[in-house]
Amino acid sequence: MAWAYAELAKEAAKRGGPTALRAFYTGRGIIIGGAITSASIAGTVAYDKWSKRRTAAAAETASDATTETPAAGDTRSGRSADSSRTDRLLQ
Repeated sequence: MAWAYAELAKEAAKRGGPTALRAFYTGRGIIIGGAITSASIAGTVAYDKWSKRRTAAAAETASDATTETPAAGDTRSGRSADSSRTDRLLQ
């Protein structure tokens, strides 16, 4: 992207001089940079919300699995699932 001096001089004259030309492009850079920064922040916030929802759903699934009522005949604890609650509390 080679610029010829004549083209720059014409554009600077349209904008009000070399200083105004620099200010114009600096202003555009600030606007573009601000838009990029805003999009980055919005993306980060959206990702954080998604990550928290995903973690909460995984924790809920894990807690559901641990509080699940054992099926009839399930002997993971060494006793049948049909034993009464008082028997378990007395041990």
